Amino acid sequence: MHTGCSKFETQVLVIGNGPAGIALSAFLSGMHPFYNPHRPCLNPTVDEKLRENQHFSLLDQDLSWSTDLSEISQSGRPLSVLYDMLVRPGADTSCEESEGSLIWEMDRSREIDHMVIGETRIGGSWNEYDPEMLTVSFSDWLDMPGFSVEQWLCGKPLIKRLPSIAIVNYLKSHTEKLRIRKRFKTGFRVTSIRKVEDYWITEGRRISDNRPFVIKSQNVVLACGKTAQRKLGILREEELEEKRKISYDVKEFKRIFSEEPCTSSSCAPVIVVGDGISSVDCVRHCLENEIPVIHVMRRSLKELRNVMMSRLSPIYYSEYTKIYQMMIGRVKHPNYRRFLDAQVVKIDENSCEIMQGKDGRIELPFSHMAVCIGRESTFDQIIKSPNSYNFHDYRSLEDETLFAVGSYAGDHFVRFLVGGCLRVGQHLLMSNNLHNNNNLVK
Repeated sequence: MHTGCSKFETQVLVIGNGPAGIALSAFLSGMHPFYNPHRPCLNPTVDEKLRENQHFSLLDQDLSWSTDLSEISQSGRPLSVLYDMLVRPGADTSCEESEGSLIWEMDRSREIDHMVIGETRIGGSWNEYDPEMLTVSFSDWLDMPGFSVEQWLCGKPLIKRLPSIAIVNYLKSHTEKLRIRKRFKTGFRVTSIRKVEDYWITEGRRISDNRPFVIKSQNVVLACGKTAQRKLGILREEELEEKRKISYDVKEFKRIFSEEPCTSSSCAPVIVVGDGISSVDCVRHCLENEIPVIHVMRRSLKELRNVMMSRLSPIYYSEYTKIYQMMIGRVKHPNYRRFLDAQVVKIDENSCEIMQGKDGRIELPFSHMAVCIGRESTFDQIIKSPNSYNFHDYRSLEDETLFAVGSYAGDHFVRFLVGGCLRVGQHLLMSNNLHNNNNLVK
């Protein structure tokens, strides 16, 4: 076993090797987007503004004018929407999608020294998803800078949604195609981030051999997303998790049932907690295998009618829209039972108690419980500071050398997080240019 401490020093440390970390690394490695006036943006104001600076990379332009456009600024993240508009025109309309309005150029002379670390293999939390699960996002919504899914496949995919294992392979191939793989260190678990004078000191341990590491950097970018499964927070939960009576993701849920087969005649019902995509995947797995399922959801019927799933097209998302119809009571199934406006308040070896409404307590038997109530970040506890950090425009208001991108910054879909990475790239390039100019003056 190695006991020596590994020490590194870099200008920018990116914590998180999922899509956000990969996209930012591409920008910091010299991959620059330029406006292509021969494939103009459909918005006349955007086209006019970008034509004026078509010879400059978007990373070198002042794009603050985008906040004045109502169709962009309403999102609260204008650059994310602007970028999406430029690479995916017509993505949210019924019209046939056309080619984007950007040209990509790699300029290694613009590279900024950086390092990307993560606990998993390249791809971040995508490595933890059920490999057979089809993505919610269409394949072209998952494009990384400079090398698209279509280019990776050598042609437009025959289906709109690809299995998650394909996206993991694409993300890995992206880092290899752009020759940025050397920037990534996998199996690094961060335990502490603190500011010492003008530098950030990030400490942690390698997962493979528990060897400690220390990274000194001028800037830190939190691209780690929300990786910890949110739990119920009730007594005996951890004990029952160890006994494999509770699972928190679809992949583990399927693994348990592949090892311990169960049918409607051989076991008590499975309880699925949550009303998002993962919970529906668990419900679907149960019904497809004739396992009775009880679906416990916190939202009321009125609230359920306004969730994201209510807007999914049955043409592309038939597996989700069928279960959604059961969730709102329009369709019945002999093995499906639901409780709305409900939450689990007590759990035992073979039964649980739910509270429905204000005073209705119901005891339910179960063989296994799948808790799919989202993820949360643990990084607020890892950053050692007497003050909390607040972010605006992807940058800390308290320290201009601390940034956040991806779901940690509120961009939960890949199609929008790349624009946030573009903004952080602008910040870092500007700081780097000022630093170089100051050195020239000296």
